[in-house]
Amino acid sequence: MNLRSQMKRHKILIVDDTAANIEILYKILKDNYDVLFAKSGADGIRMVQEQHPDLVLLDIMMPDMDGYEVCSLLKQDRATARIPVVFVTAMGNDEDEARGLELGAIDYLTKPIRPHIVQARVRNHLELKHRGDLLERLTRELEEKNRTLDVLARKDGLTGVSNRRHFDEVLQSEVQRAMRNSRNLSLILCDIDHFKRFNDLYGHMAGDKCLQLMGEILRDTFKRAGEVVSRYGGEEFTIILPDTSAELAGHMAERLRLALLSQALPHGHSEHHVVTLSAGVAGTLVERANTMEWFLGRADQALYRSKAEGRNRVTVAAAEADD
Repeated sequence: MNLRSQMKRHKILIVDDTAANIEILYKILKDNYDVLFAKSGADGIRMVQEQHPDLVLLDIMMPDMDGYEVCSLLKQDRATARIPVVFVTAMGNDEDEARGLELGAIDYLTKPIRPHIVQARVRNHLELKHRGDLLERLTRELEEKNRTLDVLARKDGLTGVSNRRHFDEVLQSEVQRAMRNSRNLSLILCDIDHFKRFNDLYGHMAGDKCLQLMGEILRDTFKRAGEVVSRYGGEEFTIILPDTSAELAGHMAERLRLALLSQALPHGHSEHHVVTLSAGVAGTLVERANTMEWFLGRADQALYRSKAEGRNRVTVAAAEADD
C-alpha cells in the first residue's frame, strides 16, 4: 500500500440542481477526492451538517433556496462556518461576484467548466484549509500548554498547594476586594512544629513526605470557593479565607490542627511525640488600614505567641492589638 492510498481523501460536496453539472464536476474530481452531491440548497445544508466536507462547490441559481442563501446560512453556523465555499456559476459580473465574496465564499468558478482550472483551484483551497486547520489546532494546543504552565507557575511542586507567588497575588486582590465591599477577611499562618528536628532525625525524604501530608490535609480541610491554601516557604503554610471572621477562622485553624494531630505521625524530637502544628490567625472587617502587610504581620505575631506558649495550638490575634 503506497503513501497516497494511506492518506485520508478529502471530501468535496457539489450542490447543484442540474444533474449534468454535477456529472461534469464529478468526473473532474473523482480520481483524487471523495465526491458527494446534493440537488437543492436545503439538501446541501443538511449534507454539510452531516458529512462535514472539506470544500463545497455551490451553484448560485437554484429553485427555492439559491446559493447565496445557502452560503449565508452555512457561515452563520459555527459548526460549518469554516468550511470553504466556492461558487460555480454562469453569472460572471462583478456585482454577483462581490455579493458572494461578502457572504463568505472564498472563490468563484465560472461556467463553462474548465477541468484544469477546477482541479487547481480545488487543490489550492484544500491546501489553504489544511494549513488553516493546522494553525488553529496548534494555537489551541499552545493555549492549553500555556494554561498548564500558568497553573504550574502558581503551584508548589512538592505539596500541590499554591506557591508564594500565587499567595501574594491573591492576598493583595482579596484585601482590595474586601476593602471595596466592607467584607471580612482572615488569614491563617501555620508552621509545622520542630520541622528541622524532624528532618535531622528522619531524613529529608521523610521530611518531604511530611510536607506532602500537610498539603493533603490542607486541601481536604479548606474546600470552599475562594479559599486559597499556599506554601509560604519551608514548613510554613497560609490559608486565605474571604468573607470569614477572625473567630470563625480560629475555629477552622483548630480543625486543621486536630486533623494533623490525628495522623499521629511520630516525631521523636517533639515534646508531643507526634508531628504537630502551630497557627496564628488574623482577621477583620477590612478598612483602609488593613493592608496585606497588616494581615501578614498580625498573623505572624499570633503564630509567634502559639510557639512561645508551647506549640501545638492556635492563637487568634486580638482585634485591639497594636499595629
